[in-house]
Amino acid sequence: MNWQKSKILFFTTGAALVVLGATRSGLFAAEEPKLVPIEPAQAEFFETKIRPVLANNCYSCHSDKKQKGGLRVDGKALLLKGGDSGPALVEKDPAKSLLIKAVKHMGDLQMPPGKKLKDEEIADLEAWVKMGSPWPNDAPKAATTTTPDGGYVISEAQRKFWSFQPVRNYAPPKVKNGGWISNPVDAFILAKLEARGLAPAKIADKATLIRRATFDLHGLPPTPDEVQSFVGDATPNAYEKVIDRLLASPRYGERWGRHWLDVARYADTKGYVFQEDRNYPNAFQYRDWVIRAFNEDLPYDQFIIQQLAADRLPDGDPRRLAAMGFLRVGRRFLNQQPDIIDDRIDTAMRGFQGLSVACARCHDHKFDPIPTQDYYSLYGVFASSTEPPDTPISPKTISEPWAAHDKKVRETDAEEDNLIKEQVKLLREREKKGEALPDEIKKTLAKFREREKPDAKELAALLPAFEEAAREKVKTLGESLAALKKSYPPTPERAMTMADAEKPVEQHIFRRGNQGNKGDLAPRRFLAILSGEARPEWKNGSGRLELAQSIASKDNPLTARVMVNRLWMQHFGTGLVGTPSDFGTRGEAPTHQELIDYLSKRFMDSGWSIKAMQKLIMMSSAYRQSNDFNAKSFASDPENTLIWRMNRRRLELEALRDSLLYASGKLDAKVGGPAVDLWQTPYPARRSVYGLIERQNLPGIFKTFDFATPDASSPQRFKTVVPQQALFLMNNDFVVDQAQQLANRPEITTPKDDVARIRALYQILFSRAPDAAEIALGQKYLQAAPGPAPDLAPQFWRYGWGGFDEKSNRVTGFTPLAVFKDGSYRVGAEFPHPQLGYVSLGSGGGHPGHDSAHAAIRRWVAPHDGVVSIQGTANHPADAGDGLELRIVSSRSGSLGTWTIQNSSAETKVEKIALQKGDTLDFVASPRTSDNSDSFGWVVSIVMPKGPSWSSLTQFSAPPGPAPASLSSWARYAQALLMSNEFYFVD
Repeated sequence: MNWQKSKILFFTTGAALVVLGATRSGLFAAEEPKLVPIEPAQAEFFETKIRPVLANNCYSCHSDKKQKGGLRVDGKALLLKGGDSGPALVEKDPAKSLLIKAVKHMGDLQMPPGKKLKDEEIADLEAWVKMGSPWPNDAPKAATTTTPDGGYVISEAQRKFWSFQPVRNYAPPKVKNGGWISNPVDAFILAKLEARGLAPAKIADKATLIRRATFDLHGLPPTPDEVQSFVGDATPNAYEKVIDRLLASPRYGERWGRHWLDVARYADTKGYVFQEDRNYPNAFQYRDWVIRAFNEDLPYDQFIIQQLAADRLPDGDPRRLAAMGFLRVGRRFLNQQPDIIDDRIDTAMRGFQGLSVACARCHDHKFDPIPTQDYYSLYGVFASSTEPPDTPISPKTISEPWAAHDKKVRETDAEEDNLIKEQVKLLREREKKGEALPDEIKKTLAKFREREKPDAKELAALLPAFEEAAREKVKTLGESLAALKKSYPPTPERAMTMADAEKPVEQHIFRRGNQGNKGDLAPRRFLAILSGEARPEWKNGSGRLELAQSIASKDNPLTARVMVNRLWMQHFGTGLVGTPSDFGTRGEAPTHQELIDYLSKRFMDSGWSIKAMQKLIMMSSAYRQSNDFNAKSFASDPENTLIWRMNRRRLELEALRDSLLYASGKLDAKVGGPAVDLWQTPYPARRSVYGLIERQNLPGIFKTFDFATPDASSPQRFKTVVPQQALFLMNNDFVVDQAQQLANRPEITTPKDDVARIRALYQILFSRAPDAAEIALGQKYLQAAPGPAPDLAPQFWRYGWGGFDEKSNRVTGFTPLAVFKDGSYRVGAEFPHPQLGYVSLGSGGGHPGHDSAHAAIRRWVAPHDGVVSIQGTANHPADAGDGLELRIVSSRSGSLGTWTIQNSSAETKVEKIALQKGDTLDFVASPRTSDNSDSFGWVVSIVMPKGPSWSSLTQFSAPPGPAPASLSSWARYAQALLMSNEFYFVD
């Protein structure tokens, strides 16, 4: 037969891929040879490069569920090639391999049909064929784990995958250039370089080193004094002293806490939750706990345990309960419990173990040895945990007096509530019996439902009809309640915590992820691949503590490796494992496996000290390299995976913003506290780690600078280059403001000499002195005549709140709405405001405050004398509520018109109003008896006959910021330096 013209079929039988020829008489198979042992590196290459390609592109048509053309590629088989003489055994020449021809779409057989594999995937397959197509033997060995549901088997090859092997204590390798070695880290790096004939870069200069170290540990540039002190320190341990000082500063925890918050998908809000309050008012307590944990160098094993099960630990510092915000600050998924638990499993296992366990929610993991049953074992742990109300974490001296007082308040309030409802019930019974009651009483009773409590105004109307003793009691209780509310002792801090359910859940597998289709029980216990022969079920409560202890164990091969890799990544820009939250078979193989094990062993032996590990890394010559380019090294290793130089790294959003504040001299050094809106004027000077993270409506500036998404655990941030990043530094009001503040610093204004001023700017911004060319360029720029500042566009409209006085017929107490956020003017950053409620104004309408004294007022200021007319339309769209009262009030003539809208609209027209320059017209929206559902629309136009017109809609805008052209020449020069790459990059 002509083998090449035969139809080729692939299926799996034993050791490698078998090729069958289809003839008229049927199928024939080649005899399977003996298995040849393969090297661990080959097995690793197959699992990380080859099996995923087959799984992603072939399993859908050629696996146990479906065998199109009789072909299977999901197990072991014998690789054969086709030829005129029939099938042969192993073909190591890719040019002759039918497999390679098929994936290259050369000839009639084209796999996968319709699409071609990526070039790098084809290259991996060619490399695999050159190896002799090694395929790890998947036959079950003694060391297997079978689950009750589906008979899942973990193979010996899976167990031997590098990341599942115990951490080994490698000795530093011997190298030729021993003089470059500063500590054992360097030996591992240099050994790889020397094996490739490469040499490391020279050590960076001292100014570069202190700038790099300060940014890495603080997220801020060093001060000129710090640079000068280090550069002038000739002692052998000068650099070590810098590292120790930086690690001891509270700025360290702020910097490294933010790195962990990316992993923990931290946010201050819940995401979309429909009508529920979207805020996590105490999320910041978790953020502050993380910062404190890094500053105190909390051992990493305790760092893990407290975040998963602080409530199960013996009595200690109550502040550690805030650590469980790790589990609580995620999305709420409209309170769908399976999704919330899935998010917690995913965050914990990716964050601490570098495993995508959540992929096993609906089926066994496609690549890693994680059966669905293991997923639901963890699911049962979190399903057996509850979310109590936010828990006091202050000392008992604060929490106990507050709790006792709060109990009195609640008891008094309940007593008053029951008494009022009892009296109202008696009044209704009297009414039903036909007893004559005053009309006012009847009207008031009709305003609220039978089981509801009357509001304050309704209660005042009903009180005279109460029984005399009850009336006096209500009055006494009301006075007592008011006094108690005013005399609260100091309020304890509260945190988001977890607690074990009274009865743990007996969790079943949800077949295909469907909670309505239950499978076998999944006992609460740890992952089989990370467990020994004895895998005990967790019976002690939910099992969260046992889960935490299993993760934090020194016997766990992943825990130290994953964290050490995260530390390395933040210092070098890339990790030793390029996929920091995926140490499974789909993740990247380590570039320096011996080094990551050496560091992991040192990490655990140090008592899990993060600071000690960072010091070890930063004291190495590898870390202290310059970023000098070397053509030979680049040609051999363009991605710098061998670390022949230091990577250039750009500042992320937080470090950039904080550096701008540092440059202006306005950075607030306060540690901890509630979140602040970073991008709301007036711009706060707090460090960016304390900024409000609004999960659902993340400001665009966060996205522009590649901020980590708070919707899921983020292993590392994307690195994009887009025009908006440069435009931010050129035009953003915040940047302009910092440039002006920088130019006004005493270091800049005090010197009389421009050269001294330029030098001071360079020291502040770049931690170095300028060279002669830079000084000359600066002088030339400053000597150029600055252009005149353009006139700002006049602001005709103002936005505020106040009241209306019936006697004077005028608006009283106009107070500007000071905050602009989400397209509207508001009272403050907190919305609704605790005292004034929802008072706000946007382009097309707004909302009043709680009462008529806090009406929303849109004010227009007359630019010159004249006669105007007003045209407008107002509407109250809600069915609920009692509507609003609208007024147009002239500062010269008083009220010009009044309208009431309740689930209705109205034309608001006023003709021929005489005004003088500076007079105001106020458009006042007041609630009636209640501000419930009082959102309103009101668009007006002010028209001057044969003259201009002014629209409340089209002329609505955010408050103006400082215009760049209005800056002094020194401020513009400072901003030009702030826009430079040297400011924007670490080194």
